[in-house]
Amino acid sequence: MIIFDEPYVSPELQEYAAARREPVLDNAVARDLSRARALSGAAPLNLVAEADFAALCRADAAGGAPPRIYTCSENSLAWVSAHVDNPQLVGSIEKLKNKALTRELLRPLYDDYFYRRLSLDALRHLPFEELRLPCVVKPAVGFFSLGVRIVRDRADWLAALAAIEQEAVHWRDQYPDSVVDSEDWLIEEYIDGDEFAVDVYFDEQGQAVICNVLRHEFASASDVSDRLYYTGALVVRAHLAEFEGWFNRVNALLGLRNFPTHVELRRDAHGRIRPIEFNALRFAGWCCTDVTLFAWGFHTYGCFLEGRRPDWDKALAGREGKLYTLIVLNKPENCPPVRSFDYDALSQGFARVLHVRKSDFTRYGLFGFLFTETPENARQELDRIASSDLLEFTR
Repeated sequence: MIIFDEPYVSPELQEYAAARREPVLDNAVARDLSRARALSGAAPLNLVAEADFAALCRADAAGGAPPRIYTCSENSLAWVSAHVDNPQLVGSIEKLKNKALTRELLRPLYDDYFYRRLSLDALRHLPFEELRLPCVVKPAVGFFSLGVRIVRDRADWLAALAAIEQEAVHWRDQYPDSVVDSEDWLIEEYIDGDEFAVDVYFDEQGQAVICNVLRHEFASASDVSDRLYYTGALVVRAHLAEFEGWFNRVNALLGLRNFPTHVELRRDAHGRIRPIEFNALRFAGWCCTDVTLFAWGFHTYGCFLEGRRPDWDKALAGREGKLYTLIVLNKPENCPPVRSFDYDALSQGFARVLHVRKSDFTRYGLFGFLFTETPENARQELDRIASSDLLEFTR
């Protein structure tokens, strides 16, 4: 079962749902997509009325694992919580949606980890001397690195508070509180190490099944943007077994079953892994999980909904020496008004572009997404895009 919702549903997810006749919640987004597909002659979606879809979500709730439900957006979580009478499913969402609650549940693994949850008003009045530096300030409920600030000194703290006041207004216009809550904040210690983003689901027995591993690269030590992620045979082989073992230890405390999640984590030089965030009931946002389809040839959501494990030996064969990227074309801070974006000029800077996704940059804080295949010995094209403000491609 699948729930389509804003801000974006990829053609790849639509085609998968139509081909499989997966039940799709009959909401406004799905109806609009269904009408557009009918006009273009594409295969129809299997739309299911709200009450019937909610009943399917309740199936076997009193018995074993909950039914498999996939959402492409955190906007859908509020509907699930409000309409689905399935305590196990709704409870699993709550465990992950609030970062402070997640950290409390995982405290047995990280009993020395510092974090503090505050309201926006308490954050405004928190004395700088009470911070444990370096630290990170972020919304307790949030995604897409919105509102995330690294604080190393008093100047960083004052800049973070000022930015939060300015940006919160825009978040309220773009996302519901269930996605980004500008009134609920988390301060936590800075996690050192290499950052990764992992699409993983927990099967009927609660065992972890990893569907992709992406390394998150940054332009500098102060960068917290979502600009550049990449995967490759070396990345997957180096971390697949290690991360799977860690996820199984984590889920011994969380108790998730038949549940997909997009997880960001950091691994330090000593091999210690700490979570940054878990995103409930979905893989990478804005359907960016399709990087797995472009790189490895299979759908992550297909693995979850069909209960399959990826055949990694087959997927990685013949792809040595290549990096497959997800590039988020996010706007720079204080971006001037933009009338157009030159996607063709941007694409010319890469050895091979696999896919370009354009976004309504007048509504959202990004120009779109770029997926590339880059030789490992041509990393300069990735270094260049990681530090670009993209304004050279705007008018």
